[in-house]
Amino acid sequence: MKKALVLCATVPHTLLIEKLKERGYHTIVADMNPNAPAVATADEFVAISAFDKEAITAYAADNSIDLVISSCSEQANSVSCYVGEKLDLPHPYSYETSLDVTNKGRMKKLFKAGGVTTSDFMLFSDAAELENIALDFPVVVKPVDAYSSKGVHKADYSDELIEFAKDALRVSRSAQGIVEGYCPGIEIQVDCVAVDGKAHILMTRSKRTLSQNAIELNSGGSNVPAEMTDAELEQAGELAQRIVDAFNLKNTPFFYQARMDNGVISVLEFAPRIGGGLSFQMVKRATGVDMVDLSIQSFLGETVSLDDMFAKPKHLTTILLYMEPGIFGCVTGLEELVQDGTVDYGAVLKKRGDKVGADRTSSNRAAMLLMTADSREEIEEKTAKVFDAIDILDIDGISRLSRG
Repeated sequence: MKKALVLCATVPHTLLIEKLKERGYHTIVADMNPNAPAVATADEFVAISAFDKEAITAYAADNSIDLVISSCSEQANSVSCYVGEKLDLPHPYSYETSLDVTNKGRMKKLFKAGGVTTSDFMLFSDAAELENIALDFPVVVKPVDAYSSKGVHKADYSDELIEFAKDALRVSRSAQGIVEGYCPGIEIQVDCVAVDGKAHILMTRSKRTLSQNAIELNSGGSNVPAEMTDAELEQAGELAQRIVDAFNLKNTPFFYQARMDNGVISVLEFAPRIGGGLSFQMVKRATGVDMVDLSIQSFLGETVSLDDMFAKPKHLTTILLYMEPGIFGCVTGLEELVQDGTVDYGAVLKKRGDKVGADRTSSNRAAMLLMTADSREEIEEKTAKVFDAIDILDIDGISRLSRG
């Protein structure tokens, strides 16, 4: 029997493992957490870091693994490509390309070279280098190679920038940061697929930010489809193709995040993979396209198929629920919202007793919900009902749901 090693036991990888089993694979999941969501679905669990490329390579070689795969993590995807090249196993793109997309400095350079509209930027390895920065404020500062929005801040003045830069360097694995001009406007995500080197837009979504202060870069969810004119949609398609050309993508799902302001779309970053969280469910419910299937096809070198795509996406929204700092107890009201059809899908991301800190990164989300409807108005009605009915309690039964 063929063996597939899945890197990271995340929620989306539960479905990935199920689909690999349908293809006849014996599935093994690599993760350092034996209680991670997808562990129970796999045939085997191995306690190896999915980000340790040498350890994964050695395990794959010693255990006659036929496929090393990850669908929704830049770092794990990079490891998959590294192992694929080392052991001559299937992989969707080169290891060098995987480095281009996991390092924001390399990515921005390729954006500029490929004519992808994006903000100006500056790389730094010491916060002191930013004392006389040429970029106009406000700016965004972030590590070049972290994840879960760690170390990402918007700075409005110089002293603030220096402090945020120090934080970015602490988070960065390579001790390097990037500062880029802040793009105003609505943040959008464009979910796409490359088929034989041609970009196809599957779905657009607009992001809801949590607040208008230093943490405004963190997501509270998104609405599908994004409200865009025909000209903006055409521009989005042109940018998707420029990304495909700049990074030499052939057959792979990908998405890019951008800001849209006065008819101009400026790309923030992109990833040649499925988005995390509820992305795979969102695309499936809104468009009919199964992104997990596309990911497997991409890894195995099969031509990606769009046969099941809807002509027009459905209206859809996601809500990401954050907890105020404390010890997680439970989420109340969710089961009833699913039973009465208000919520199509809901997942609690924390276990009782988990400590939740003050940083609103994706790792501190307590729950995520998905709803579909026939109109934007119906979505707004359902959203209001959710916040009337749902709550997050700590272990003492005190409400800790963050509402701002």
